[in-house]
Amino acid sequence: MTIYQSAKYADNADMTDIKQIRRQNLRKLIDNSGMTDAEFANQCGSSPSTFSQILSAKARRSLGDELARRIESVMKLEPGYLDTKHQETKQAPDAPAPYNLSTLQPLHPWDSSTPLDDDEVEVPLYMEVELSAGSGMTHIVERNGPKLRFSRSTLRAYGVQPENAACCFANGNSMGKEVPDGATVGVDLGATKIHDGEIYAIDHGGLLKIKYLYRLPGGGIRIRSELRDEYPDEDVFGEDLKDLRILGWVFWVSKMRTRRW
Repeated sequence: MTIYQSAKYADNADMTDIKQIRRQNLRKLIDNSGMTDAEFANQCGSSPSTFSQILSAKARRSLGDELARRIESVMKLEPGYLDTKHQETKQAPDAPAPYNLSTLQPLHPWDSSTPLDDDEVEVPLYMEVELSAGSGMTHIVERNGPKLRFSRSTLRAYGVQPENAACCFANGNSMGKEVPDGATVGVDLGATKIHDGEIYAIDHGGLLKIKYLYRLPGGGIRIRSELRDEYPDEDVFGEDLKDLRILGWVFWVSKMRTRRW
C-alpha cells in the first residue's frame, strides 16, 4: 500500500473516524483552493447543498466513497488521500497543489459596449428584485439593470438554457455562507421541479426567498434555511401551497469581499 492508504486500514480507525478525517481533509482542500464551498462543489460535479450537509457543524451527511474518490481525481490527488490524516503544515507528498498560481489569467475588463465573444451570452440582472435569504422581501418590482456575462458552454454544462437564466441580489443571512447577504444569485427559471436538498428561489406569500426545498408525503413542501436554529423549517400543505411559487433553481452564487484595511 502507498502512504495514502485508507486510514480505516492504516490506523484501525472505525467508520466514525473515517467520516471525521474525510470531513476535515475536505475542509482544508476547499480553504486552500481559494474557492467558496459552492464553487468547489460545482468543480467536483456535486451540489452545494450536498457539500453544505457534509461540512455543517451537525454533519447531516457523510462523505461517501464515490464522491471522495471523485474529489481526489478532480484535485489530482492520490486515491485514498481524503481517508488519511496529514500534517497541518505539510502538503501531501507527491500531490500537486490543486491550483497553480502560474496558471491564473488576468481579468479582462468589459462594459455594456464591449462586443460579446462567440461563447458569451448576456443574462439580465434585476435591480429591484431582492430574493430574501432571511425572512423575506416584499418589494418585487422587476426593473432590468445591467447585464452579466456568462459562458454559453458553462451554462450548457449545468443544464441552464441562456433564455431561462436571470440574476438578482440576495438579502438576509438565513442561508449562512451558502448564500451570503448581498450575494448575486443566478436563477434557472426553467428548473422548477423540486430535487430534495437543492436551493431554489421561491415566492412564498409575496415574500421572495432563497431556500432549500424538500418534498413531503402527501404533496407537501418543506422550506429550510441553512441556519435552522434561527430560522425553523416551514412545512406547507394543502391550500397553503397556493401561496408558494417556485421561481427557479439557484445555479450560481457570487459575493464580492469588502477590503478590511
